[in-house]
Amino acid sequence: MSASREDEIRFERLFRDNYQRLYLYALDWVEDEEQAKDIVGTLMSDLWAQRDRWHPDNEVAYMYGALRNRCISHLKKNVRYRETLEEYLEEKLRLIDEDINVHEENLARMEQIMESLSPRTRLIVEKCYLEGRKYKEVAELLDTTPGMIHKHISKALAIFRKKFLHRGGTD
Repeated sequence: MSASREDEIRFERLFRDNYQRLYLYALDWVEDEEQAKDIVGTLMSDLWAQRDRWHPDNEVAYMYGALRNRCISHLKKNVRYRETLEEYLEEKLRLIDEDINVHEENLARMEQIMESLSPRTRLIVEKCYLEGRKYKEVAELLDTTPGMIHKHISKALAIFRKKFLHRGGTD
């Protein structure tokens, strides 16, 4: 057997005999299965790449020490990431809460405005905007012309614009 084939067999045995324990050790550190697998896999890959220079007295102890250092390094990076992520999430939640409040206020105002429209105009707005029907279709349904549908929609939009721009829901 050539020396490189012997190295392959030795390394493969080392990997097979220690992978599960190294994985569980990394998992204790990083508490994430995929990250633990990645860290162990990268360690083993790096050790394989350095096999010509890698000859510690105790290979298993060396692997645990190297794995510990990689896990700590990973956690340090993650702490910075988590702090940034937490700040981002706090801001995102604040904005979403604000958006929900504004959205709810706008919906309430729109309902109030809809109630203030004449029954026919309200029905036309509902058919065109809420149901997504075309003017011609609504005109046929209500036995009128598309021009009259347009007139009612224009009137309703003017009321919405006025009441939203002036923020006065009862003008």
